[in-house]
Amino acid sequence: MTPAEQAAQKLETPFSVRRRQRGGRNVVQVSSSVSEMDALRERIRLQSRRVAEHIAADAEAQAFLDDWATPEPLSH
Repeated sequence: MTPAEQAAQKLETPFSVRRRQRGGRNVVQVSSSVSEMDALRERIRLQSRRVAEHIAADAEAQAFLDDWATPEPLSH
């Protein structure tokens, strides 16, 4: 099952997903209401805050992020 089909199956999803054939191509049309998108953005912000709080409180998570987020010098 494709992600679009899975989203269409879930009633709690904030999107309306429709699939169509147009000119021999499959077209996936996604629409949503403003309030649903605002709710989705708020959930994403909450999850981001939780991740930031975890990283701030956990030395191992901080070390991982420091290592992962530090770019290696480019050598030409």
